[in-house]
Amino acid sequence: MKATLDNMLAMLQKEISNSFDVVYRHVKISDQCCVLVFLSSLADSALIADIVESIVITAKSEVTLTFYPGSVEVQTDCHKAITSLLSGQCLVLVEGSSEYYCVETRHYPSRSTAEPSVEKSVRGSHDGFVENIILNVGLIRRRIRDPRLHIVINKEGVKTRTDIAYAYIEHLVDPDILKDFERRLTNLDETEILSERNLCEQLYGKTWNPYPHVRYTERPDICAIHLLQGYLVVLADNSPSAMIIPTTFFEQTKQIEEYTQTTLIATFTRIIRLIGIFFSIYLLPLWTALVVDHNATLLRLPLADDVKILEFGFQVIFADIVVEWLRQSLIHTPSILSSIMSFIAVFVLGDMAVDFGVYTNEILIMIALCNIGNLLTPNYELSLANKAFRMIIVVMALFFGQAGFCVGVLLHVVVLLSTKSIKFPYLYPIIPFSYKECKKILFGSPIRLKK
Repeated sequence: MKATLDNMLAMLQKEISNSFDVVYRHVKISDQCCVLVFLSSLADSALIADIVESIVITAKSEVTLTFYPGSVEVQTDCHKAITSLLSGQCLVLVEGSSEYYCVETRHYPSRSTAEPSVEKSVRGSHDGFVENIILNVGLIRRRIRDPRLHIVINKEGVKTRTDIAYAYIEHLVDPDILKDFERRLTNLDETEILSERNLCEQLYGKTWNPYPHVRYTERPDICAIHLLQGYLVVLADNSPSAMIIPTTFFEQTKQIEEYTQTTLIATFTRIIRLIGIFFSIYLLPLWTALVVDHNATLLRLPLADDVKILEFGFQVIFADIVVEWLRQSLIHTPSILSSIMSFIAVFVLGDMAVDFGVYTNEILIMIALCNIGNLLTPNYELSLANKAFRMIIVVMALFFGQAGFCVGVLLHVVVLLSTKSIKFPYLYPIIPFSYKECKKILFGSPIRLKK
């Protein structure tokens, strides 16, 4: 019996590298000998103390060994037991048994739940996902207390063994989408999974198409709404955002404010936001095409007669790139230096730059309007994709005028139509047209259960 315990312990020590946070605690009460193996960096010390106490109590009482805290899973495979250990569980080896008892003692370090900075709300909830997948699942469970809510967890990655959890409501989810997702997850290549974006690329392929195939969100209330509407939600450990499957272009233009305002105000803000989003894509290219063709339309726009196309094109593209530089620098600049970036932005996009002739006031106004439309876009990935295509259409309008603008718009629509969105067309309900769904986009609808 003692030899079995020693062999199991020797096998663990051989497979696990010698690290400071790998703890082997030997407990012996009367004739009962046990060994606890856990990671001090991921395990809860209070639960470990409870396990030791339970061993002492049951050994003295001469009853079957019982573990009080958490759930207990019995493993016979050494490698699966090691994976559980590296996930934060405690392995209990008992003399006289060849099984590994995996006790739930995980206590992951994580920040407090706070409202996501890119998806803020005035009257909605102010909590958001964190890097702890257990906490994220709890935030969803708190909102949906349906016994038919399924949350399945897998471990993916050869070395990372990242926890991947997907949630759905049994009688609401589309069975085709669920079956396709589970098939892709089963056939996942032996690659490392570090984030939900990495997981999406491994499941649905990596393309040059800038538009996201799934919707990303850091808000648990948005995930709860989509679960009630029959969507599939996927969470990855160490990532503070979730994937919502499937999605469309117009689905990503919705935000939580639509469900917290009165019907009239929600409809008004929704329509204004959609107009701003389309302005962010097409306003600057259209104005550029009119300037290049010297306003060959009935629109009486004040344009200079001696416009130099190359100089004008350089000013437009450079101003748009400068705004993108500022956006990226503000994201990565430490908060203590943010005031310096604001000071620089005043010089780069202020009256001084106009006086030096870097660009004109009209260019600054158009760039500002387009970037306001980008900020109106609720989905961060969608706003970046729209900006990328806006610059492509601007370049085509510079070279070919209004004809280039029309070809650029057509190319944009073709790319949107060819974007894979998992069963549903990306431009649904416009293409193919559905009056009922278009009405919901414009005027909204209450949260109802639907298949």
